[in-house]
Amino acid sequence: MKLFRLNFVFSILLFVVLSGFTSVSESQSKVSENILPGSAVSNSQPDNKKYNNLSIKKLLDKYVKNGSNQLFDGTFVYFFEDKIQTLKVHRENNESGQVIETYVPMDSGQKKSSRVLDNQFCSLSNNWQYQFKAMSSSFPFRINNFYHELQRYYHFNLSGIETVAGMAAVGLLIKSKDPYRYSYKLWFEPDTSTLLKYKLLDNKGKVVEQYIFTDISIHSKMDSKYVLSQSKTCQEQFHGLKQAFERYFIKESIPAGYEPVSFRKAYIKKTDKLAYQFQLSDGISSVSVFIEESEQSRKVINGILKLGPVNVVGETIEGHQVTVIGAIPIVSAFHFIKAIKLNSLNVSAMNND
Repeated sequence: MKLFRLNFVFSILLFVVLSGFTSVSESQSKVSENILPGSAVSNSQPDNKKYNNLSIKKLLDKYVKNGSNQLFDGTFVYFFEDKIQTLKVHRENNESGQVIETYVPMDSGQKKSSRVLDNQFCSLSNNWQYQFKAMSSSFPFRINNFYHELQRYYHFNLSGIETVAGMAAVGLLIKSKDPYRYSYKLWFEPDTSTLLKYKLLDNKGKVVEQYIFTDISIHSKMDSKYVLSQSKTCQEQFHGLKQAFERYFIKESIPAGYEPVSFRKAYIKKTDKLAYQFQLSDGISSVSVFIEESEQSRKVINGILKLGPVNVVGETIEGHQVTVIGAIPIVSAFHFIKAIKLNSLNVSAMNND
């Protein structure tokens, strides 16, 4: 197995690469369609009549389907506290049909960068499809369309049509029902469900981070190679996921709705010590949990660290560093810490894996 150093930069990269859900299942239960209100937001707003029959289900179904395959050109502005970053974003298909995403920073010395949006999925037992290998966009927002599960933990409400980036945009508020996950305010272009504007909100309604397209040209061509149905189960993709989760977590202590979706283990470079990474999600919010043997020569986190909108909570348990990383409330992160069970038996089993 390839050796690597499991540090916090690596952890954040894994969190970005591994997070996300999407689904090909249709909920069998009745859900609220929440048809778009008919009144305009202001006199300068587009006419709502064209989108009177738009529902949350239709909007998110299209967003899940289009996802990282929607091609566009635009200017993207990201806000966090007093920091602002502007980028030009371009998507196109290469000769193999893959989607290539290119960024050009407009207000920093960083160079242009490109990446392939390599989507890979695995199926969970509840029919969710987990996107375990993807840099699906610059957006942190992902969602599945398993609505009757999501509605247990979030309220969904459509708002009227507004103008974002010079085009019509329908607003969607996804409000958390408890203190263990954040809320979201989103604005989609209604015809393609391209996400034009995003706000992450804490439990008091304060904006944690936000981004917006100031201009965008959406192309009609989609990547024809986007196929969700041909995927392994997550048990096949992440061998030992169920057994490892049951060994190291007290499920009843985890905030309701979060399920294990991926599992990785590797050896820490230079120390030859085994480290575990788990990812859990409720279908919108995702969190990574790292367990690695502590060493006196290495700095550890015992407490709280903020990395942008991401909260990092660490604690030393039975000689192991346990680190929780995610865009989740701190109270939720501590619940994940307290859900870890490390004792002489499973520590010995971990060291012998």
